[in-house]
Amino acid sequence: MEKDGLSRADQQYECVAEIGEGAYGKVFKARDLKNGGRFVALKRVRVQTGEEGMPLSTIREVAVLRHLETFEHPNVVRLFDVCTVSRTDRETKLTLVFEHVDQDLTTYLDKVPEPGVPTETIKDMMFQLLRGLDFLHSHRVVHRDLKPQNILVTSSGQIKLADFGLARIYSFQMALTSVVVTLWYRAPEVLLQSSYATPVDLWSVGCIFAEMFRRKPLFRGSSDVDQLGKILESA
Repeated sequence: MEKDGLSRADQQYECVAEIGEGAYGKVFKARDLKNGGRFVALKRVRVQTGEEGMPLSTIREVAVLRHLETFEHPNVVRLFDVCTVSRTDRETKLTLVFEHVDQDLTTYLDKVPEPGVPTETIKDMMFQLLRGLDFLHSHRVVHRDLKPQNILVTSSGQIKLADFGLARIYSFQMALTSVVVTLWYRAPEVLLQSSYATPVDLWSVGCIFAEMFRRKPLFRGSSDVDQLGKILESA
């Protein structure tokens, strides 16, 4: 039961610093006061709950991670807790509690000194990334937004797939068509607005693989048409 007007999230988690901000809210580094003061990442989400209900991105992220959490895969970020902070007819405030990782792949690549990431390190990271992706696909999950910002890297070099706001749990008869994936990492079938499935994640991984060597995106298109043109030019 809540006391002194504080939500369960406020009682259990002590914010240390703001570490990010997205379309639906902010992300904080915090201490879990009930679990030895371990660091966690709090994703505070304010979502409109009017006639259309809660945004699908929030529902999907919680549903997918709850679906996967029982397996505790080493290459998928863990969702420890979901707290409802407050709720009205029009708005719900949620706190999603994730394991905390200090950096994403973009930050990691920016910090690497010349001449760049060692080949053996790239091999190891790619193995972990593909192992995590194979786990998702074997449990019928398409991530749909793989990019360096959604790949976390621990201080020991462990890879964690994160940000499942666009992920889908699919059936083998389902043909996905909605446009997702950040532009520079979109597969041709997504750019052409064709039906697609798990291979779109593999295309994104291929783009990330090249970026780890180049330390800059492989295809930097400014629109769907420009992106497709850059892909065709490289063929």
